[in-house]
Parts: sequence; C-alpha cells; structure tokens
Amino acid sequence: MKKLLILSFIITVSLIFVQCDNGKPKNNTNNNKELKQANYSFENPPKFRHDGDLTFIQKETFKELFKIQIEVASTDEEKARGLMFRPEMAENNGMLFLFPVEEIQSFYMRNTIISLDIIYVNAKKEIVDIYKETLVKNETSLPSKAPAMYVVEVNAGICDKYGIKEGDLISY
Repeated sequence: MKKLLILSFIITVSLIFVQCDNGKPKNNTNNNKELKQANYSFENPPKFRHDGDLTFIQKETFKELFKIQIEVASTDEEKARGLMFRPEMAENNGMLFLFPVEEIQSFYMRNTIISLDIIYVNAKKEIVDIYKETLVKNETSLPSKAPAMYVVEVNAGICDKYGIKEGDLISY
C-alpha cells in the first residue's frame, strides 16, 4: 500500500511538471517577429493603433472639450519611439504615454516630423503643463513644470482650437 501511494505521488508530480512550463517564456515567433518589426524609419513609419479613447474635460464645468482616439505607449520601446517617423496624424488621433510614477517628465522631438502639442498630466488626471506647436526634429528637452504621470501628444494647434488648458482634465 505504501509503495502504491509513493508511486501515485510520483506520477502526480510528473504530470504536474509535464503540464507546467517551469516559468520559462514560450518561444512565440509571432511575438518575436512583432518586436523585431519595430525597426521603423521615415520610409517605414508605424501605423496608428487605436487602443482606446481619451476625452479632454473643462475643469469647472466638466464639459467635454474634445475627444480623441489614442494609441497607448506603455512599454519602454513604445515610449522611446512615440510619434517618431510618422508623416501625418488625423486630427482626432493622439498618443497617451503611461508612466509608473508621477515625476517630472521630459520629451523632445527627435525624428518627429509633425508638430505637436505635448500635454503633461498628473496622477489626478489634471493637465499641469502644455508645450504648444513644438518644433519638428528638435532635440531640445521639453520638461514638465510639475510632476506628471501621463503625457498626451496631439497635433499642433489642437489645444488652442478646442480651448484645452492647464487645469483641465483628461478621462480615458
């Protein structure tokens, strides 16, 4: 009886190990190919990916100022690339950058060929700083004047056109 229990235990443990991948990442060639496809250039720009929607809201009245479709940059690679190499972007499109910690953020326009409004947003989803109509292909640092946890990039002129200003809110 004791041998039967031990044999049963060994078989059970063996089956568990066979079904388990031991925590090793699976070699998914599609994922690896997608990561390697990140070799973007002016000749091979990234295409817009609609990950969700974001609304700019007037702080005092909670009136919707403007709504955009967003591509979310959450990985280090996506955040580093941002909107680089893209020759154009629809007026109702933008990019939302997500950061794990609220702190001073800084962006620049290297390899970015469309002028942008860069909007810094704190953890309360309140706009704390805006750089309007940034210079294309410029490597000058554009730091937020207050800690930010989110950054939204939209086409240059959007903030003025729709009355988006510091103190307003975002919702996504």
